[in-house]
Amino acid sequence: MSSGYLLRVLTAVCAVSLSAFGAQTLPHPFEVETGMVTYDITSEAVLTPDTNLSIKGKGKLRFSDWGDTRIEEEENLVSTTGALKHQQKVKRFKKYTKDSVITVDYENEQLLERKNATGYNAEEQTRFLTQNGQEEVAGISCDVWEGVGIKKCIYKGIVLLSESKVLDMHYTKRANSVTLDINASKEGCDTPDFPMQEFALIHDTIATQNALQPEKFSVVFNEAVYDINENNTSYGDNNITDEERVKFINYLGQNIYKRQKELLPALLISIKEARECLQTANDPVAANECMESLNAIKTELGAEGQSYILLWDEKQKSLLLDSVEDELIELESRMACINRALNITDLSACMK
Repeated sequence: MSSGYLLRVLTAVCAVSLSAFGAQTLPHPFEVETGMVTYDITSEAVLTPDTNLSIKGKGKLRFSDWGDTRIEEEENLVSTTGALKHQQKVKRFKKYTKDSVITVDYENEQLLERKNATGYNAEEQTRFLTQNGQEEVAGISCDVWEGVGIKKCIYKGIVLLSESKVLDMHYTKRANSVTLDINASKEGCDTPDFPMQEFALIHDTIATQNALQPEKFSVVFNEAVYDINENNTSYGDNNITDEERVKFINYLGQNIYKRQKELLPALLISIKEARECLQTANDPVAANECMESLNAIKTELGAEGQSYILLWDEKQKSLLLDSVEDELIELESRMACINRALNITDLSACMK
């Protein structure tokens, strides 16, 4: 396996659609005219020896016109524990029609529209997977499709279960409720009221959809578990070098790494400001105001902030100042390492 092997795989896989069927060409994505499916999403990964990643969230699929018009939504909480503490809520919204694909860019509050030039390719969705019996998901019997590190359970073209394993990373998206042949309604099917930006030649791959976004973790876990080549190579421990493993982990951790590199220096500044402010605070109200900015950054990092201060006397003031001073000394001792860190592996080692 070459050193850039895994990254090439990630940019080659199908990145988004959870609609799937067999290896035959169908006039529509689904064999059901209308419906709605809700999902539970869980994922766990060992990013580094000192940092674990987890994703917990909900998903929803709504469709009409036999799946020609469909909306896929996800809302997840991405968090890390261990040496690096990170917590972020992420949302994903895509609307497909026969002619276009609309992606919601929540960060910049805009809609990105491109032409749906390739349409729906049923064969591509289950490439290198083989059918292996049936299973019941959300009360519905669905066809099981399995491959190296991946399992899907599909009912009339609708994926009810998607399980993936990449190295030490596990991803599951399981339907918890399925409602089919419902009355079609525009209610709840509209896109957010953001301005539209049109792009004629955007391809639907991880590489062209800003792979650094945290919501792409679920995409990578769900789809990058098998190689799009004739060998169908597994990502097991036996056929990947340590160097390739580290590159793969650093690729997945790019967003968290960049966010931490922004927040940790800001945390240092906030600790210094809180210490200075607390020295002149004369009552609980003033003390809580001193801690407000520091607590906000700690929350972004997924760490616990100072609880609300009710009692403020010399003893409590001294205890809190000592605690803040200890935090300052510890973080300052790590800043040189943090500044040198080039990826999440380096950064995790700095914070352990």
